[in-house]
Amino acid sequence: MVNKKDLTGKRFGCLTVLEELSERSNKRIVWKCKCACGNTVNVKGIYLTTGQTTSCGCAKRKLEQKHLREAYDKKRVDGVAKQLFKGQEPRKDSSTGYRGVSKYYTRKSKELRYRAWITVKGKRYYKSGFLTPEDAYYNGRLKLEETHLPRREGNI
Repeated sequence: MVNKKDLTGKRFGCLTVLEELSERSNKRIVWKCKCACGNTVNVKGIYLTTGQTTSCGCAKRKLEQKHLREAYDKKRVDGVAKQLFKGQEPRKDSSTGYRGVSKYYTRKSKELRYRAWITVKGKRYYKSGFLTPEDAYYNGRLKLEETHLPRREGNI
């Protein structure tokens, strides 16, 4: 015979066990629990004793809100939103320090040059022949964005 533990009245994280329910889930005992926030939930006993379930879900929601708030605050400086769109920051392995700018050597004279590129709907567009990466970014990449990216409506 299996030893059945009575969990009534015990506390697991934010959950306090109220009673054992007659229903079973995969032959496991299901307990009715009350969360510290006031919600009641039905939880398998094994989840309570192993620590897999410690709240009705309110703890996860609070944690998600905290992380979203932190991420939101990172994108603001003195209460003003930074203009951080996906793709504005260069990749960590960028050799030029600019997004969408790469270096190459000319075929005949083997001189170092920079090219700007952008990919839109699977098609890649280039502007080449710049002497500096800054020039390639400001006179190449940004011009390609103006030409080939769809216009954004409103403030983003």
